[in-house]
Amino acid sequence: MKPYVKTGLAWSAGAILITCCISLVASSQLPDSAQIPVHWGADGNPDKFADREGATFMLWMMPAISAFVAASMAIAATVDPRQANLNASRKAFLICWIGAMIVLTGIHAGVAFMMTRAGTPSADSPEMIRWIIAACGALFILIGNYLPKTRSTFMMGIRTPWTLSSDMTWEKTHRLAGRLFILAGALGIIGAFVFNGIWLALQLSVLAIGAALISVIYSWFVWRTATDRDEGSGYIV
Repeated sequence: MKPYVKTGLAWSAGAILITCCISLVASSQLPDSAQIPVHWGADGNPDKFADREGATFMLWMMPAISAFVAASMAIAATVDPRQANLNASRKAFLICWIGAMIVLTGIHAGVAFMMTRAGTPSADSPEMIRWIIAACGALFILIGNYLPKTRSTFMMGIRTPWTLSSDMTWEKTHRLAGRLFILAGALGIIGAFVFNGIWLALQLSVLAIGAALISVIYSWFVWRTATDRDEGSGYIV
């Protein structure tokens, strides 16, 4: 097993252990109520409720989700056909992996706190959603910083037919994508504390989709003039 995969699994094990501890403590503090919030709308108000048993089940879903993400990342590092490039991109891969685990753990802590505060004023506050969105924005900034340092792989980055067939296109596309995701993350953090209602929830998604879409379109334009574009094998069947 590659050293960076072992590192990712070690961080994941720690994150999963923390989420399990949070779930254990929170499940013992859930109120005896049939109206425990388990989901919140864009305005920060709970829009889905469950009884104590259902809320306990929801609390234990996050450790399972974190375990699934960790397993997926470890498998991705093993099956990618371009192992040499993935090894060269190991810092970016590991940062994305660890960053995702930290954000998932933070989200779980926030959700567990809100569930144990059912029926109190803090249960109807949008502050948890704001901090979750801000944390995701910070993760985008982190990812954007490392995107230009990646090499062509099938498991991470802006994977289009053009970036995967031309290293020049990959490099130029990810230089732009890195800047766009840093900008999206920064604007998302600001928006987390500026917007309200539906835009509070949507603004970061819109920014991320916009950054990705611009990068995909840009990759095609770069590929058209790339000197190493794949012209085909020349085989005749």
